[in-house]
Order: sequence, then C-alpha cells, then structure tokens
Amino acid sequence: MSKKQEGSVPSIPASMQDAGYRFAQSGETMEAIARYVLGQCPTVLEDVPKEVKSALYAGFQLRKHELTGDKYYKVDGTTYIPLTGKPAGDDKGIVAFNVNVAMSYSPQEFGKMREADPTKHAVIKPLRDAFSSYASNSMADLLSKIRRIMNEGKTRQRAANKDFTEAMNKAFDDFDKRVRTAKDRGDVGADPVKFRVARDAFWKAYNAD
Repeated sequence: MSKKQEGSVPSIPASMQDAGYRFAQSGETMEAIARYVLGQCPTVLEDVPKEVKSALYAGFQLRKHELTGDKYYKVDGTTYIPLTGKPAGDDKGIVAFNVNVAMSYSPQEFGKMREADPTKHAVIKPLRDAFSSYASNSMADLLSKIRRIMNEGKTRQRAANKDFTEAMNKAFDDFDKRVRTAKDRGDVGADPVKFRVARDAFWKAYNAD
C-alpha cells in the first residue's frame, strides 16, 4: 500500500498577495472543471447518472488517499494497536488501513463486519465516515459551481426578480455550508444530499416557464 505522497498538501501562502493570487487561481481551476463536467453531463443538476457519480467519487477518493495516506496497526489477537507510522524492520503482525481499503467493502460487507469482526469494524468506520463527508462536500461544491455557471447571462430578468434570485442563491449556498457543518457535528437531522435534492427541485420549479 502506498504511503502518503510527499508534497500532496498545498503549502501555506507566503504572503497575503500570494494568498489572493492562489485563491483566484483555484477559483479558475474549479470553474474549468465545473464547465468540463457540465459539458460531459448537461443534465448533472437534474440527475447525476450513476456512472458519472461513481467516476467523480473515484477521483475524490484518490485525493483523499493522497491527503491521509496509510494508518498502521499492530495486530495482537483481536486487538488493533495504532502505531505512529510504519515500523522499520520486521513488519510481522503489522497491517495498514487507508481510504481505499475502507471503501473496498460494499455496504453489505461492512454491515456484516460489525458482528463478524467488531474490532476491525471500529478501525475502518472512521475512515469511511471521513471519506463520506469529504466526498459529499466536494460534490456539493462542484454542483454549486455548475449552478452558478448555469445562471450566467440571465440578464432579461426584471431587476427586482434578479435581486431575489441572487439573494436566494446566496441563501442556498449559506444553508448548504450549514447543513454540511451540522452533519459533521453529528446532527442527525442534517442531510446534505436531501437538502441539495430539495434545492434543485425548488430551482426547477421556480425557473419553469
């Protein structure tokens, strides 16, 4: 299993000017990617095809693995003892887990693991939960960018209506961040996926002729 890649985490800006430059540059990169996705799948805001979501999530997973790398454990019977890194020398009894390993189990297999191997389940669950949140947030950011692109050039709206649309876009963006934060804090009532479905349904109805 590969280790965490060197230089995979963006460096801290050297100055406020550098921060501004790099922030603007990252925004341009996000827009270019969003336009690509929209070009490949024009209906992405209405319905994300299974194969498109699978491919995007595979990309999210690659990046998450770069960021988090491997976590090493020493197996002692049914106990997994966490290590600070890969030990030098004899690696007998040493196992490594990462997001790729964690997500290689189907939901059914992972569910059965709770009873069959609860200790292993406890090790893998945080990795799966962390990736689920990471991928959900990444997908939400991508769709938000695509939505902004789709709303470009709608200049024939009445000024008041335009102001309302801009206000609603901002409100939805704010609530999108809030629902994700609430979910990360363990709020069982916060569901980013359901929120995005409801938001998209609102705009579909509002923009209907």
